[in-house]
Amino acid sequence: MTVKRRRPKPSRSWLPLLAALLMILGLGSATATAAHGQNDTRQAAQQTLTWTAGDDITKYASAPTTAVAGKTTIVFENSTATGNTMGMPHTLTFDVSDPEYNNDVPLNILANPSDDSGGKHTAEVTLSPGRYRYHCTIPGHGQMQGILVVTDGGGGEDTTAPDATAKVEGEKNADGAYIGMATVTVSATDEGSGVDRIEFAEGDAAFQPYTAPVMVHQVGQHTIRYRAV
Repeated sequence: MTVKRRRPKPSRSWLPLLAALLMILGLGSATATAAHGQNDTRQAAQQTLTWTAGDDITKYASAPTTAVAGKTTIVFENSTATGNTMGMPHTLTFDVSDPEYNNDVPLNILANPSDDSGGKHTAEVTLSPGRYRYHCTIPGHGQMQGILVVTDGGGGEDTTAPDATAKVEGEKNADGAYIGMATVTVSATDEGSGVDRIEFAEGDAAFQPYTAPVMVHQVGQHTIRYRAV
């Protein structure tokens, strides 16, 4: 199984915890596989996060890896002071196209040593609990990327995500494909604050409450995402 992680935005004042998982399965006369993964969540105080870049087009010179949710000042500096000796531009861009990552901050800063700010720019944003993927959009700079993990920042609460699992059942052919129909059953447990809810989504569709096993009838490969809070 391929592990993936995601965090939904919290919907309660107390600290919600989630385990987000992914399942891919095929259905038809001959196709099917399955996969899954996990996560956690929420709130915070004012903070400043700084990214820097220089001559290297394979990575940022420095970048934060963790933060707490809340109002945040983002600083991106690509200047002679941070090692840019060639005047090369870079961007600091948050990916808002992948549903597996937070997409509520459309950050896109272009900086180079000769711009009006000398390559140092700031932006005020509000971060949510979850994971943000950042990258440089300049052609050829695709390796400049990373993940920022944002936590709630509160203390004393249950900080262990629920354990969510999925089971696929159905008749299979000799190639391992489900024949006619596959049924996906999702369950979750949490020894701390307990499980508040389980959700699922088909493909890139929005998550919806899980109330009964999901039945897949159509021929082909299907993606079922699931998570517990």
